[in-house]
Amino acid sequence: MIRFFRRVLIAWLVGLILWLAGFTAWRLHTGWKFFFNAPAHGEILGVENGVAVRAYGWGDSQRGEFGLEYECVELVNRYYAQVLKYRNMAKMGHAESYFWDASPKGLVAYPNGGSVPPAVHDILVFDGGFEDGSVGHVAIVVGVDVANNTVTFIQQHSIATADVVFRRERWKDTVPLRFLDGKWFVAQGRYTTPVAGWSRPAPPAIQRSTP
Repeated sequence: MIRFFRRVLIAWLVGLILWLAGFTAWRLHTGWKFFFNAPAHGEILGVENGVAVRAYGWGDSQRGEFGLEYECVELVNRYYAQVLKYRNMAKMGHAESYFWDASPKGLVAYPNGGSVPPAVHDILVFDGGFEDGSVGHVAIVVGVDVANNTVTFIQQHSIATADVVFRRERWKDTVPLRFLDGKWFVAQGRYTTPVAGWSRPAPPAIQRSTP
């Protein structure tokens, strides 16, 4: 009887080891990394429209030309300056302000669930409300696929964690898009913060009228 239970235990341990090995291989194959092998601060994770998306690593951020390196806002400011030749919006507020206080930046904000759909180059703002106590999160829309109901965006300082071993930098991701009763909705998907809306540069006539 003891020999039987010993065999069962050995078989169970072998099965567990094989499962852990397969699970780890799958995690690594799909872009996850061990916590101790995380990208260095400033390491390039990907490039979109000629703009590098960089990792937010351990340690304090230094203030660069486009904001704190490499926060989500820094990418938005850098992308707009390099791709759209837009003015540098550094030191003009936290991520949430790109929606709730868009006008001083020369932007027009469109609410999630409104009649205006998101478009490429828009600033996608994740925030639960101007007084929710959060600074929010921003990303840049790089694709809107109405046929497949998705919005694709790039971002900095967004890290997915799994278990207690793995992490993955989500520098490029998608969330669901829905059109219902004449209104456009962008779901938060896997993110804990809802999408407040999206912002884009105001037409020149509106910008000239803004003091």
